[in-house]
Amino acid sequence: MAKAMNVADYVIKRSEKIGQPVSNLKLQKIMCFLNVIHLLKCAKRPLITDSNFEKWMYGPVIRSVYRDYSANGAEPIVKPIRHIKEYILHNDGTADYKPYDEKELELDIEDKKFINKYLEKLLRFNPFELVKYSHEEPQWNDKSDIDYNQEYTYEYYLNKKNRFWD
Repeated sequence: MAKAMNVADYVIKRSEKIGQPVSNLKLQKIMCFLNVIHLLKCAKRPLITDSNFEKWMYGPVIRSVYRDYSANGAEPIVKPIRHIKEYILHNDGTADYKPYDEKELELDIEDKKFINKYLEKLLRFNPFELVKYSHEEPQWNDKSDIDYNQEYTYEYYLNKKNRFWD
């Protein structure tokens, strides 16, 4: 069970190490499909437990991860940023911030092993292929609800012919 920022930062570091850095768009899709694969392989348990994916124009997005990495635009993200845990507003109108401690953003060894096992398979695809695959899932056509429904996703990917990564 991991936090979205932990997964994002690990994917960024690992992708760079492999020599295939990811853009924000590709990061979002890889995180989504890692979560899907985790649902399938780990008894319907999501990989990312602190945030929900939302349905955006280019597929699933975790808003907080998008916000933190949006300054990169379509460029590759070469290293994780320092994430802000909280902002402290002072009476004089100034503000300070408190970043996360590095240990708070560490993934456990099992989550790292899981990501390592599937990341290279997902890195083979360009961002727009991943967008296309995310839009094949029926729930992305339902504009009445912005929230990602993991149960629908699980049901869709139970059918092995929908698993493009295999």
